[in-house]
Amino acid sequence: MYKMAKSTNLEVDRRIHECVKLLSSAKANSYIRRYAAEEWWASERQADRYLARARDIIRADYSLERSEFMASRIALLDKITEASIKAGQHSNAIGALRLQAELTRLLDGK
Repeated sequence: MYKMAKSTNLEVDRRIHECVKLLSSAKANSYIRRYAAEEWWASERQADRYLARARDIIRADYSLERSEFMASRIALLDKITEASIKAGQHSNAIGALRLQAELTRLLDGK
């Protein structure tokens, strides 16, 4: 019986991050398993291992402390406000500023 060569660590990492992208775009487990079988010749069991590791990465990305999460979102809103003003999209800038004001009130505990 022919046995497939073992994937390199780099290839496994690439596959796991591909699973992260697929999960993040709301693809179903069955879709990802089929994708893994067609693209990588992975068994259902191997695809489930990739999915488990992908979910671990997603969980780690969102396990920030509340204050760190809020700070990153406020910084992103700064960029959105700046880009909106440069593009002449003033209503978008106002919306970003309004959301930023709401978030900072949360940080102040009000």
